[in-house]
Amino acid sequence: MSPALLPPPTPERVEEFFGFLKARIATARKYAPAARDYALFRTLYHAGLRSEEASLLDRPDIHFSRGPFGKLHVRFGKGAHTSGPRPRWVPMLDQLDLVLRWFLDDVRGKFPDSPALFADESGGHLHQGTVRNRLGYLMQLEGRPAADWFSPHALRRACATHNYERGVAWWPSNSYSVTGWSARQ
Repeated sequence: MSPALLPPPTPERVEEFFGFLKARIATARKYAPAARDYALFRTLYHAGLRSEEASLLDRPDIHFSRGPFGKLHVRFGKGAHTSGPRPRWVPMLDQLDLVLRWFLDDVRGKFPDSPALFADESGGHLHQGTVRNRLGYLMQLEGRPAADWFSPHALRRACATHNYERGVAWWPSNSYSVTGWSARQ
């Protein structure tokens, strides 16, 4: 079956995976890459970014003072057909702002100095293929059956599905409307 036809991972499955990643930070041979992976995959899920969009984020693209939770400036958003990159602002929901503050304060400085937010060990931007490979490697380490695995894009779809289910509506103006729930749940 095509991955596009598979349902996105459930909120429970995603939280189990993040629990595994969080526990792994304390025991990983290399702290910084383990912590980066945690922040990266939290960003994919909570902001609904594509892997390439997240991998091209720079540190100045994080704006904690925009809106109630802060926003990410996705400068290299996917454009329609051949229109080129389409920038947009994405809110940091579900305490993503706290995860990214921790990452910037405690982790990012352990990588070489560069503008890249999610840097590889040489300081450059992670490649989107590396993001996909890291996720597969981490799910293999987690020890779950292959039927429980998901792709980076499935995290994006899960973000949209879970936000829709709890009343967050997306409007073409790239603003978010919250109806009947607290964004800090």
